[in-house]
Amino acid sequence: MDPRDYEDYQKSNVKASKSQLKEYIQIYADMAKKLKSEDAIELEAVKNNIRQTYPTEIYFTLVDEVENPVKLTLTESSKEYIIPVFTDIREYAIGSAKITKLFLEKLDMKVISPEDILELAEEDEYFQGFVINPHSQNFNMDRTGSF
Repeated sequence: MDPRDYEDYQKSNVKASKSQLKEYIQIYADMAKKLKSEDAIELEAVKNNIRQTYPTEIYFTLVDEVENPVKLTLTESSKEYIIPVFTDIREYAIGSAKITKLFLEKLDMKVISPEDILELAEEDEYFQGFVINPHSQNFNMDRTGSF
């Protein structure tokens, strides 16, 4: 979500926002489905749009009572994890309602930037990446923002 859109949301409390990344991910998913290959050369332009847009937006994540991001472990026995992030207020509302059902404690929203994600990657060897809009687009990126 564009940081200016988030500022507008905070001022007006309008439950709508825009995310270019969300739109590009949808285009990517639709094209990959039609082409039946995520390696098709036709997807390169969309991949570039995703790579260029990701650092220009802010995201939302769920945090627990000590303000740590909610972690989704990769396997039951592994310490490696990913965090869910959401591209806009609508995605956050849908995803957080579903994720919150898995936890007993109340979870809160935190704004997180690509720089915050990079810092987490540098500080925590178990952090493997994140999943964008896990309950709709379910788009995975690694700890450096690559996919």
